[in-house]
Amino acid sequence: MLNLLDESLEEFLRAVVPLPKREIDISFEAPDKDWSARVSRPTINMYLWDVRRNASERELGMETIHDDNGRPHRRAPLPRVDCRYLVTAWTSDIRDEHSLLGATLTALLQHDEIQVEYLQGPYRTVKPVPSIEIAAGDGRENSDFWSALGGQLKPGLDVTVTATVDSALLVPAGPPVHRYTIVTSAGDDGPREERLFVAGQTDQQPGTLIATAHGATEVDEEGKFLVAAEVGDKVSVNGTDRGQVTDTGPIELKAPPKRKR
Repeated sequence: MLNLLDESLEEFLRAVVPLPKREIDISFEAPDKDWSARVSRPTINMYLWDVRRNASERELGMETIHDDNGRPHRRAPLPRVDCRYLVTAWTSDIRDEHSLLGATLTALLQHDEIQVEYLQGPYRTVKPVPSIEIAAGDGRENSDFWSALGGQLKPGLDVTVTATVDSALLVPAGPPVHRYTIVTSAGDDGPREERLFVAGQTDQQPGTLIATAHGATEVDEEGKFLVAAEVGDKVSVNGTDRGQVTDTGPIELKAPPKRKR
């Protein structure tokens, strides 16, 4: 999740400050002496130094969500975590440095969340979206912080991004399912009937007719289809044989014959 949050935060700042890539770098490395010695262009450093669960936004009870097919499901609310970033500006001139940090401060004060259009990858679907808050002063000095990094004391913004954690984003997807068997019966003592459905994919247009000896279907908007079949069935595309159902796996259609000129 943290890498997606970093990428989303960078996309957000480049758009709203703005921070054009051809002029300004964004780094998430620790701003210590070794790193600062390598800085060659104006840079905004966003060092993530603290992550902890947000207790104030914890919700109890259950919430209703809908899957890709529109079916409702109940689950516990997703946890929220506070990610604290130290935001600093690095240039060769102190006035340019303050100008760059000031522009970043202004942009952050004008936004209280990272909008969906800036969220990266699967993080676009996680709700609620990350919120942004600049920490208020608490009277403590940050010199100890910089001493721990071994760097020089610099002005910086203490920015807290509160993000939703969806552990499902971290679960690797299982292998695709290519075959389904549907069993029907007329009561406990009635005869049972099994029907096999086999999946496939094609570059044919949506609505193209796919047929076997046991059923027919149409290609969907993504080029996929699921048709009733048995092992050994011939598979036709708009009435032309283009393949056969094998023992395992999806239906693989042969390329159409080339037209003679």
